[in-house]
Amino acid sequence: MTRTVTVIEPRSSIKTFGTPLDTSQLRCLVSVALSVEKENPVIVVSSDGASLCGAFCAVHNVIQQTNMDTNVDVFTSVRQLQIRRPKFCSSLEEYGLIFKAVDDHIQRGTENIYSNQ
Repeated sequence: MTRTVTVIEPRSSIKTFGTPLDTSQLRCLVSVALSVEKENPVIVVSSDGASLCGAFCAVHNVIQQTNMDTNVDVFTSVRQLQIRRPKFCSSLEEYGLIFKAVDDHIQRGTENIYSNQ
């Protein structure tokens, strides 16, 4: 059995610091993964096996949760990932990136509700 593999990577490096913190690359990757995973599984990799993988998985899970529920719990989502993989989201900067990415996603969603498209 053969399978087609699609490799998706950010166009530029995703930074966990900076003012203002840009989450567009991370949100774009999550958006693509959400559209692709309906047909195929998604595998997340990094050079050291942990850096930014936890942030991606957390944002992915929380965005899915926002699509199903009215409430989200970022802390619990991150904690569930850390139980399986303790190195995920090991810095305060990565945790901040997750919160900002989810907030940006929610803000973008509410902007589209009121726009005339």
